[in-house]
Amino acid sequence: MPVLNTIQSWSAAVRRRLVAMIPVLMLRKVLYLFMIRRWGNFEEPETFNEKVNWRIFNDRRDRIVKACDKMWMKEMARAAYPGANLRIPATYWSGTDLRDAPDLTTLPPWVLKPNHSSGHALFGPDPQTELASLRQRTARWFDRTPLELGEWGYREARPQLLIEERIPTPDGTPPVDYKFFVFKGRIELIQVNRGRFGKKQTTTFLDADWRPLPVRWRIHRTAVEERPLELDKMREIASVLGADWDFVRVDLYAVDGDVWFGEYTPYPGTGMLRYQPMSFDIEQGGHWQLPTPDQIRRGQP
Repeated sequence: MPVLNTIQSWSAAVRRRLVAMIPVLMLRKVLYLFMIRRWGNFEEPETFNEKVNWRIFNDRRDRIVKACDKMWMKEMARAAYPGANLRIPATYWSGTDLRDAPDLTTLPPWVLKPNHSSGHALFGPDPQTELASLRQRTARWFDRTPLELGEWGYREARPQLLIEERIPTPDGTPPVDYKFFVFKGRIELIQVNRGRFGKKQTTTFLDADWRPLPVRWRIHRTAVEERPLELDKMREIASVLGADWDFVRVDLYAVDGDVWFGEYTPYPGTGMLRYQPMSFDIEQGGHWQLPTPDQIRRGQP
């Protein structure tokens, strides 16, 4: 097993070096063609995916960086919405070496994440999981980040591990993920992810009034989603958090009447979301008015 791990680490390192040799624009153009099945227009974008790519190459505002750093985005969310209606998970520890963290078996229920990336999470406390195992499982989090795909905002995000309060649910499973696509404070789309860390994840799309949309996201099934009791509260919070953005996705959770902040997402699906039908990509792009170069220079929405 140690030999296999060494080989895997070596092959991953070689792959990263080879990818790093490819100009980012060429890399993303090829990946876009592979995922979306057509060439993307990143210079004069029209679709939602093309506009995400335009942002990756052109938007250098500080807010993008803060939305790619989990600890900074918590501060940004609290500043935008200081009210008690929005709960933000407490940070128990952050750092680069889990050996410096408090005894993980003595902490309240927690989730371990990379501060500078997305898509990874481990849950505890679990008496069966040793510190050495966690260190091994999180080691690649420092190497495999969205920077590999040229997502500029993660370049300045602090490369750290983050242990934070786990959002409590009645059965202890991860809560349903409500993702609000917000354009200048206006919600145009709600994406609901259920069973994200399981083998039967569903991804369902609805409009701002909770009407199901005839669209799906490539590999995931859809589900019949009941209107959450906290929907009005979530919509109000998402609108406020996204008010100063030309576009941002605001991820929230709702549990027993409480609304919890998940994260800001400036680059949904790294700009390569394969919808069915793809006409939905054009429709979503129509909601997004990109900032002017002067607005970017001034740091304005």
